[in-house]
Amino acid sequence: MTAQNQLYLDLSRYYDQFCSDIDYAEQSEFAQRAWQCFSNSGGRAFLDLACGTGQLLKLMEDKGFSISGLDNSQEMLDQTAKRCPDATLLLSDLAEFERHHEYDLITSFLYSMHYSHPLAAFQQTLCKAYQALKPGGAFVFDAVDKNGIANDTGVVSELALDAEHLTFRSRWFYSGQGDVLDLFLSITRESNHETQTWDDHHRMTAITIPNIKQLMQQAGFETTILERDYARLSEWDGKSSNVIMVGTKPLLEV
Repeated sequence: MTAQNQLYLDLSRYYDQFCSDIDYAEQSEFAQRAWQCFSNSGGRAFLDLACGTGQLLKLMEDKGFSISGLDNSQEMLDQTAKRCPDATLLLSDLAEFERHHEYDLITSFLYSMHYSHPLAAFQQTLCKAYQALKPGGAFVFDAVDKNGIANDTGVVSELALDAEHLTFRSRWFYSGQGDVLDLFLSITRESNHETQTWDDHHRMTAITIPNIKQLMQQAGFETTILERDYARLSEWDGKSSNVIMVGTKPLLEV
């Protein structure tokens, strides 16, 4: 039985369990350190792009930030509202949100920036983030260089809930040409009475790290590239394919 649309709607209630191996506490510590090092805007207003169910938002709220979250799924935002009842929540695609000089720190982790496709949408998201920051604010996101995509079998995780067994598979594929990074997702839900499968294919943006830096600078950011290591702030060695990009909005715009 195939239940593409319904399981997409239902995914939000399984999201936390599928993401149980993600260290959101480490991410929140990293985000705070990045704010301390790169933001000079004088406040603690925080926006998380592609916030999911709000796990990072809650941790940042506990650190004293005023929190806002954006996602293009109302179901995810409904889960976030339960976790973070005081959060301001925005239903929008990454490239379409409109905010002006509101935030001291914006993040987008788990490679979510790559969902801005095609390349023009990626560039537009950078411009929207720049516009949304206060002067001196910082935008922090992780990214992968298209030439470092492994094209392997991906990641498989399993989850047992009561009488249900769920299997989640995801993998990236890059053809070696162009700006299309394919993300393939598959979820199987098995119970005593039936098996449901849901398959999805997302077109993400394939891009190189130097090109990201160029686009950030074109948007107006002062740009720093770090290793994708949430345990510390470490300058990129120029070799690894997974990085964290930091864009700071100048206090005095040219």
